[in-house]
Amino acid sequence: MKRIEIVTAATLLALTACGGGRLETEPGIRPAPLPSANYVPTGTIMNVRLEQRLSTKDSRVGQRFNTRLIEPLVTTDGRTVVPAGSVVSGVVTGVDPSTRPGDIAAIRVNFDRVQIRDRTYPFRADVIDTDPELDPDEERILERAAVGAAAGAVLGAIITGGDLEGILVGGALGAGAGTIISLGLGDMDAELDRGSVLTLRTTRAVQLR
Repeated sequence: MKRIEIVTAATLLALTACGGGRLETEPGIRPAPLPSANYVPTGTIMNVRLEQRLSTKDSRVGQRFNTRLIEPLVTTDGRTVVPAGSVVSGVVTGVDPSTRPGDIAAIRVNFDRVQIRDRTYPFRADVIDTDPELDPDEERILERAAVGAAAGAVLGAIITGGDLEGILVGGALGAGAGTIISLGLGDMDAELDRGSVLTLRTTRAVQLR
């Protein structure tokens, strides 16, 4: 049996507790204080909010996108290293529309730049969690998908580990760097809307000048 590791935090619990109207998502994992103001170490948690919609319909390989940092990164003595609102940007490295009913749509994104005040630095991070921006109708669809047969059908699920060909039939994503995010079943709107929260974990230290 194909093994699929799905990472989703408290997204569903937070959604079911909300009422009508557009649901403002909030991060479920908080960043820890930094040991120094001179660098952002490997393994740092950063919560960012999408500035543009990512979808299998409109997004293309090579397309750049921006997010903004929700919470500042501060040192243990309270100095702000990366202010809230800093731009963390990336590129789409793969898109699998999977438009046949029952197939799972997916997108792969690679974060590669962070702007801190007036400087831009090379940046590497994995997406470890998502909290999609949803309206009430989308919330109900997400809840149904969560209890279905395919966990990877859940919008925003992070697909990692072993045999991804069990989901991504035909290798439509191709080779490339980045994190693969499920956009739900292919016979539904496959998108992460503007305002969705992504939780990142840095995979390389950022040395600040």
